[in-house]
Amino acid sequence: MTTEERLEKLERKIEEMQTEIRTKALCVLDDQGQERIKLVVDEYGPGLLMKDTNGKTRAVMTVGKDEPTLVLSDANGKTCAMLTVIPDGPGLVMCDENGKTRVKIVVLKDGPGLNLLDEKGKIRAEMNVDKVGSGLVMRDEDGNPRAQMSVGEYGPLLFMKDENGKTRTTMAALKDGPGLCMNDANDKNRVMMNVSKDGPELSLGDANGKTRATMSVGEYGPTMAVADANGTPRVSMAVIKDKPWLFIFDVKAKPIWTAP
Repeated sequence: MTTEERLEKLERKIEEMQTEIRTKALCVLDDQGQERIKLVVDEYGPGLLMKDTNGKTRAVMTVGKDEPTLVLSDANGKTCAMLTVIPDGPGLVMCDENGKTRVKIVVLKDGPGLNLLDEKGKIRAEMNVDKVGSGLVMRDEDGNPRAQMSVGEYGPLLFMKDENGKTRTTMAALKDGPGLCMNDANDKNRVMMNVSKDGPELSLGDANGKTRATMSVGEYGPTMAVADANGTPRVSMAVIKDKPWLFIFDVKAKPIWTAP
C-alpha cells in the first residue's frame, strides 16, 4: 500500500469518526428513562437544565447576551442561589425557603460588597471594601442606618445613630489616640473622652453645647475644671507633684482666689 493510499484511508476513517449533532434540544435520560439533563439553544442563548429523581429542575445554567447565569433550586422548585457575571462584575444571590433574597454578594470595579436582608426584603447589614478602606453599615427594620463602622486612612471609626438618624455616639482610634463622643437628641456634644500622648481627658457639656466640666491626667498630675454657662472656667482643682491646688476665677477667667 502506497503512502497516498494510507493517507486516503486515514482521512476516510477520521470522517467516519466525526459526528455533528444539529438540534435545538438534547436530552440525557437515566436508566429509568427519566429526563435528567436537557441542553437547549434558543433565541436567548444556550441553556443547561439538570433535574432530580422527582423531575424537579434543580440547576439551570444559561448564557444570555454574553452574561452567564447559574440558578440552583430546592426540592420545591424555589430558587435558593443565583450566580451571575454582568459587565459590572460577578454577583451571588442567596434566598430563604420562601424564595426571598437574603444575601447579595458582588465584586465591582471599586471592590467587593455584601448585603444581608431580612424576610421583608429590607437591607439590614452592608459590608464593602473599596480604595478608601473597609466599611460596615447596620440598619433597623425601617432601613435607617443605626451603626456604621469603617477603617480608613486615619484608623477605625464607629458611629451609632438613633431612630431619627441623629449621630449619638462616635468612637475613633486615630494616630493621636482613641476618642469617644456622645451627643444628645439635638446633636449637642455632651460627653467627650480621649487619650492622647499627654494623657486621658474627659469633658462634659450642657444642653447648649458649652463645656462645663473637664477632667484630665497629665504629666504633672490630675486636673479638674468647672465652667459657667458661657464656658468660662470658674473653678479649677489640681494635684501637682502630690500637692493639691484650688483656683477660683471671675467671669473673665482671672484668678481671684487660690489655695494653698
